[in-house]
Amino acid sequence: MNPISDALTSPWWAHLAGGEFALPRCSDCAGWHFQPRPVCPHCGSQAIAWQAASGRGQVHSFTVVHRAPSPAFAAQVPYAIVIVATNEGPHLMSRLVGADPAAVRIGDRVRVRLDRLSEDGPVLALFEPDPDQ
Repeated sequence: MNPISDALTSPWWAHLAGGEFALPRCSDCAGWHFQPRPVCPHCGSQAIAWQAASGRGQVHSFTVVHRAPSPAFAAQVPYAIVIVATNEGPHLMSRLVGADPAAVRIGDRVRVRLDRLSEDGPVLALFEPDPDQ
């Protein structure tokens, strides 16, 4: 199942498909935000532009999933779902890959990893431990 893209979210999916992690940023107040929206949540401006972001941050919160959502995912449990506080400020929820789910801790430094979970699926912004931090 692929996500539904609309006028607000299509830049997100296009940047990821192009190999770039980008977030919406207000051209008037310079505030970053996420989820995509038509006006800046900081100042109310409609001058929103998508800009490349660092793709780095830290684990703000997490949960470890021990039950597969379907038999097709049985080999992938357990896995960690994280809320990442990006260096730019916005918080994103995603899956943590490349790490032992039992070892995840709040404050762990992570970086984005653009990947597909299935051959025909969209490019997703997953996170992995950041070895440079």
